[in-house]
This record gives sequence, C-alpha cells and structure tokens, in this order.
Amino acid sequence: MPFWSEFSHESFQKAAGKTEVVVMVTGAMEAHGTHLPLATDSYLPTYLAEKVAEKTDALVLPTIPFGDSWEFNNFEGTISIAPDVLVDVYNSIMKGVFKHGFQYLVVLNGHGGNIPALTMAAKTATKRGNRVVIIVNWWKDLAENARKLVEETPGGHAAEDETSELMHVRPELVDMSKAVSHRVVTKFRIISGSYRDELLPSAMYGDPRKATPEKGRLIMEQAEEELIELINQLQQGKLPLIRE
Repeated sequence: MPFWSEFSHESFQKAAGKTEVVVMVTGAMEAHGTHLPLATDSYLPTYLAEKVAEKTDALVLPTIPFGDSWEFNNFEGTISIAPDVLVDVYNSIMKGVFKHGFQYLVVLNGHGGNIPALTMAAKTATKRGNRVVIIVNWWKDLAENARKLVEETPGGHAAEDETSELMHVRPELVDMSKAVSHRVVTKFRIISGSYRDELLPSAMYGDPRKATPEKGRLIMEQAEEELIELINQLQQGKLPLIRE
C-alpha cells in the first residue's frame, strides 16, 4: 500500500520509481451540523485516497486536516487556517513532491474553502518543468451520475449527500437523531463575519434526513472508480482532456 509516510528513505526510492503520480489530500476541521463530525471533509477524501493506495502505484501523502473554514469560525470546534498561510503550505508541499521528479500531482480536495489557495499554489508550483497539478474537488467532480440517481434533495453542507457518504464510510460518527434541515437561500453571495450564523444555521446547508448508507455506498463506489481511472490515465502519460 503506497503511502508516502510509511516508506523509509531507501524504500521510498524504489516505490517512486514505479509511478509518476502523487495524491495530495486536503480537508478541513469545521462544524457540520449537529449530526456529523468536525473532520467530515477529511474523512471522505481520505477514504478515497486509501482506495487509490490499495489499487494503484500512485503515492498517497498524509491528509492535511485543516483548511480555510472562515465561514464556520463562529461554531465550536472549527479551526480555520488563513488563506495566505494555506497557499504557502500547499505550495511548499507541491514543490517538495516535484523535487523528487514526479510529473503529476492529483489534489484530492474535500473542502470548497480550499479551492482558491490550492489554485494559487498550483500556479506557482507548475511554473517550471513539465509539471501538472490536477485539483479534484471530489464532491462535485466525481460520481455525478450516482448522485443524480440517488439524491432526493439538493446537495449542500452536511446535507443528504455528505451525510449518506459518511454513513457509509464512518457510520459510528453519524448521529441521525440530531439531523435537521436548514437551507438559507439568497440570490447573491453574501459574505459577512457578523451574519455567519444566519447564513448557515446550525452549520447546515441542506436536508440530511433522507440520507442512507446505501446512497453513500453508490456515490463512493463510483467516485472511487472514476478516481482510479484518472490515476491510471496519468500513469500512461495522458491528461484527462476531451477535445470537442
């Protein structure tokens, strides 16, 4: 199982010779309603990354469990990292990966707040050489067909989709007796530190009450399949491009 952190210096060199692909997992530590754990955005992409480690030669980095969670800072348990700090951290890791000669870095991201920092870091890290960073925001880039098939309510934060997925991956951490529905709708994007509780009541955006482990299983299985297909494609030196 090719987890970067488990190799010795000597055995790492041998493992690195088998692949051009590294997987970097990014998550968050933030409130997810009253029924899901704070590390939800880390548990889900980590689960997928473990499947990659089982079924491919790609090297998987340890999950980065913190991200930009500013919107949820008012809720107990949330730890948010400043965006400029995140950019530096992500960029340093990306450059460290490429220093070892790898060509492709797949960022398996579990949290929307990380996207700007990941994008900025990737631009800097890929300035030189034939290097590629592919950011996979897994909750929207993977398993689209499965989501359309099983979801009865719109996706969101701690909503039906995310709750179903965690019911499959870590069922012991889900408390459906506390699941409630909250969705504040606005025509415009409102950003205000003073109104975070009103925009995201109970750290919620969606309706988790129709979540089931079976729905989560179908979503995660398709996401796993598509992610491994991407890894295998990169191993062959092919970018996931469709020319129309």
